[in-house]
Amino acid sequence: MQIPRGHNSMIPLFLDLSASRVLVFGAGDVGVRKARHFISAGRLTIVAEDISPELFSFKNASIKQTEIAEMDKDVLDKLIEKHDIIITALSDEKENERLCNLAKAAGKFYNNATGEGNIRIPSVIAGTEYQIAVTTEKAAPVVPAFIRKYLEENLPWLDNMILLQNTLREELKTSVPEQERRAEILWKVIEDREIQNACKSGVPNTDICRKYL
Repeated sequence: MQIPRGHNSMIPLFLDLSASRVLVFGAGDVGVRKARHFISAGRLTIVAEDISPELFSFKNASIKQTEIAEMDKDVLDKLIEKHDIIITALSDEKENERLCNLAKAAGKFYNNATGEGNIRIPSVIAGTEYQIAVTTEKAAPVVPAFIRKYLEENLPWLDNMILLQNTLREELKTSVPEQERRAEILWKVIEDREIQNACKSGVPNTDICRKYL
């Protein structure tokens, strides 16, 4: 059986949102998770009837406790206009769709927790020195968890390898003029089992890489 491949117009990006304003409608489990994803945004506004206590610990958050369904459209339009990204995370699918339609009409980026949106909020798998964003368009939600488990079990040295590679790369710029040769050395280092094992317990000195120079 041939499995059809999806047609996806989404383009993955990492964005600096430190100067952006994000608006989240809803503060249940999904709303809290969505809001947590934007914890480093310049400003985070959360609108919901019931507020999770966790949200009060978000230093960049402005919390508005109100019944969204009863908010006047003009008030909603003005609120949406003040923000760059709109997230709808209510349990009411029709209400999410209504709010997203307002965001779409305002030309905003929006994400609908129960439907379609023009941005996706991926699962993020991160170490100290790296981030990996994964989305399967709701088709296979266990995949991000599988990738996280795989990294933890098979690449426990990755964070320290990144630090080693960064230091070695800077050293090579002064001693190896050819870029292709530098890239070849860095590949040999990252594939070296001895160096991988050394990275499990800490960042080794770049002397461990001298055999490839």
